[in-house]
Amino acid sequence: MSRGIRGVPAGFLAGLTRIRVLNLREIRTHRMRVFTSLIVVVVSSALLVAVLGTFGSFTASVREFNSAISGAADVEVAAIADSGVDAALATELRRELPDAKAVVPLIRGSITVGDKQIPLLGSDLHATALSGDLSAVQGGMSVSLADLDTGVIAGPSTGLHAGQQLTVGDQQVRVLRVVTGAQAGDLNGGSYVFAYLPLAQRLTGLSGSEGTAGRVTSILLVAKPGADVGHLRAEATRIVGGRAVVVNPDFRAKQAELASSVTRDSTLLVALVSLVIAAFLVFNTMNMAVASRRQSLAMVRALGARRSHLVGDMLGEAALSGLVGGAIGVPIGVLAGQWAVSRVPSVTRDGVNIAVGYHLPAYAPVIAVVACIISCVGATSLAARSVFSVSPVEAMSPGVLADSVPRRGVSVWVAAIAGIAAVIGAWVIVATVPDRPAIAAGAVYALGALLICYACTRPLVAAVVWLARAFGGPGRLASVNTQRAPRRAWATLMTVAVAIAVGMGTSGALDNLVASISTSLEGLGDPDFYVSSSSEDEVPLGPILPPQIAGEVAAVPGVSQVLGGQWANVNVGEDRVLMQGLVPGSHAPFIRKATPAAVRQVLAGDGVILSNVLARTLGVHTGDVLHIATPTGYRETTVRDTVDYVSIDSGTAAMSSELLGRWFDRPGDTYLQVITAPGADKTQVRAALERIAAAIPLDGGLHAHVYTGAAAVAATQRQAQQSGAFTVAIQWIVSAAAAIALLNTLLLSVIERRRELGVLRAMGASRRFLSRMVLAEAGAVAVVGALLGLVMGAVLHLLSDEILSATTSLDIAYAPRPITAVFVGVSVVLCLVGALVPARRAARMNITESIANE
Repeated sequence: MSRGIRGVPAGFLAGLTRIRVLNLREIRTHRMRVFTSLIVVVVSSALLVAVLGTFGSFTASVREFNSAISGAADVEVAAIADSGVDAALATELRRELPDAKAVVPLIRGSITVGDKQIPLLGSDLHATALSGDLSAVQGGMSVSLADLDTGVIAGPSTGLHAGQQLTVGDQQVRVLRVVTGAQAGDLNGGSYVFAYLPLAQRLTGLSGSEGTAGRVTSILLVAKPGADVGHLRAEATRIVGGRAVVVNPDFRAKQAELASSVTRDSTLLVALVSLVIAAFLVFNTMNMAVASRRQSLAMVRALGARRSHLVGDMLGEAALSGLVGGAIGVPIGVLAGQWAVSRVPSVTRDGVNIAVGYHLPAYAPVIAVVACIISCVGATSLAARSVFSVSPVEAMSPGVLADSVPRRGVSVWVAAIAGIAAVIGAWVIVATVPDRPAIAAGAVYALGALLICYACTRPLVAAVVWLARAFGGPGRLASVNTQRAPRRAWATLMTVAVAIAVGMGTSGALDNLVASISTSLEGLGDPDFYVSSSSEDEVPLGPILPPQIAGEVAAVPGVSQVLGGQWANVNVGEDRVLMQGLVPGSHAPFIRKATPAAVRQVLAGDGVILSNVLARTLGVHTGDVLHIATPTGYRETTVRDTVDYVSIDSGTAAMSSELLGRWFDRPGDTYLQVITAPGADKTQVRAALERIAAAIPLDGGLHAHVYTGAAAVAATQRQAQQSGAFTVAIQWIVSAAAAIALLNTLLLSVIERRRELGVLRAMGASRRFLSRMVLAEAGAVAVVGALLGLVMGAVLHLLSDEILSATTSLDIAYAPRPITAVFVGVSVVLCLVGALVPARRAARMNITESIANE
């Protein structure tokens, strides 16, 4: 037993020695070949880290902000809608919850100072019980309650100074002091103002009528030491009785994660595909390594090494490549993630602009490095099987002939069956797995397609041989070279195919997604103008427009019709839903897409229309009765129809504007649709609308925005394109890496044939003949690879559309892209241009040196 134990480290050290002496020497000899495979491993690692870090930052920033505010709170009673929850409920909870140490009302909102929006937080003296950053801000106050009625405390990053007078809407506010100290900037990077509860209610439009307590955004509950938090939550739920939702204080972080899921999933899909491509290029590298090292491997076998030792050495080399590439990719991914986060100034939750800071999840680097190691080792394990065919006698044979060894029938059939099963499995995943997990189908398909192509090496190489012969004498000689080195030819044409397939699949699916979003928003661009509580880049969630605006807009010369409507945030449990209020005649996508009968019933106040993603989230179908909590208690309504709609948070819904205002205590409009009369001067109409918007302030000191219907549609499309910009960038990175690998493979094909090229020159072949021979081989490979890439890319495009349909619940219609011809043309040209350098090198070889070279 002791010998066995001692033998394990001895064997491990011997393996490291072989890797150092043999494998690393080969790596130094073929630096470019190793570099091309390593660079894609680095890219894959960087992409995984960048994606996980970028979108993890959104969630972490929201969680950090909420944690800073809620502090020691154990339970949150959150408003169902933007209209808030009755502040009197806090008194009721204090009276009926003996296990609650503190019941703290809280307001979250924003105020506008000049052209800058600043988060506003409001509470009362109970906030000191939270023991968080909000408590620290309030706890340092040395001002009277009279001052707090008109004064605010500002964070150090707001640009405000003590004693400054502000006009916020119709309220005059004075800055009492600016928070200082080591922790002053911990809360939202120092960008915030704190107001005492009555003033915060007035600034956000949540103050009630005379003699009422007004409304708040939420109520935080701190349990007494030793109290059962579960029981406290259950009792709070009983007392609330559906007038609010009782949730964990970090529920907004989950909502933020869901809001970014579509963009994150699409980029993760491409990152996974790039990881499969990295494995493919590592497989190619190791496959060529086995061929070029075959003579040295045979020599080691002749000296007594076992095949298992050689395979273990190659797997160790692959693990080292995965470790090094993954580790190098981590800092690159961090820099890419930081750059991406810096491009996003804030994320809005409950009307609060939360500063987004970069947060790298601790698991992200580990996942990236481990994924790269597994990918490299898995790919190398396939290539290393060729080692078992190496016999000691081959030490006397030229290593260059090893590539002509045919693939074993068993491995071909196993690869074919596994590949077909993987491709079928990808479609099964898309058809049966709902929502985000469906993205795994992309990686499964990529793996399956590569396995099928591996099994089809012989027919693919035969096609290259047949096509090369069409190039005359040089082509016929090139076809012989291809027949003698089928693995090299397969690796080269697969590199071309992969570049085309990734380009077609990624860009095509993104184009189809943008087109489908436009279709799902049919009707949004019909109004000539919108007068909205937010810009065209945001959903107009509030505040409510003063009724005066609608009256003045209707009186503008050239305006023939003004139609109101509103959007509201609605919390259904811990899920956030966007609810649209509709009026008869409204130009809204819900009205265009739903059945006429459903529209009539909904506009009459009887029922609701849901987006497909929300219907799936809630588990309901057309005709089902939906039981929902509202600020006015539990309500029941019937689902009249489900339609395609852009996936926002947990989904979208629509009901009559009158019913939305009554149930959710939000009477009024957050946007106006303005229709002009035929022949009206739209420039003058817009100028008049902008004057009205500038003259009438909204709650929080905001002003209404004016934009066209076309601008509203374009903004939505632009957001989809921006979300996919990272994905397209990934596509070009992968394609660029494939181009480098292509050049390297063609160059290697010349270097490995130096002797035979020298013999041809000695026999009288001209330099031009050799150049044409190399170009003929490259041209045949380019055409076959392009055709194969077209097939792979078309299927990937179809599959990507289905994946996005599953994750967004939009009916994404497949449409081929004319630019596909450009991908093919660029790939063929790239292949030929890449062959120019090897062709010139072949033509300039010294005859004597080439013949002497072994």
